[in-house]
Amino acid sequence: MEKALVLLLVVLVAVAYAAPGPRGLFTNLDDGEICVNSLQCQSKCCQHDTILGIARCTHKARENSECSPQSLYGVYYRCPCERGLTCEGDKTILGAITNTNYGICLDVGRSKQ
Repeated sequence: MEKALVLLLVVLVAVAYAAPGPRGLFTNLDDGEICVNSLQCQSKCCQHDTILGIARCTHKARENSECSPQSLYGVYYRCPCERGLTCEGDKTILGAITNTNYGICLDVGRSKQ
């Protein structure tokens, strides 16, 4: 009986140390990890290079980088812009459907000055 209690205690300690922290298995993923939707990523951008490519979390587009406006699908060929920047470019319905409406991230406040 004593051996069973010791074994149970060891197993409980091992499980406690193995429990995931704030980063989960399917949410709050770091850059470079495989994703299905941008909501899973800390950066809020799940990007793939080709239609059959594996999507991975990556950082949002910086100023003067290629970008896509927000997508209904949650997976991008180009990530949306960082906070405070605007994706200036193609905003057609066809581009939104095919996820090819790329633009450039610009700081609209700075460009108006």
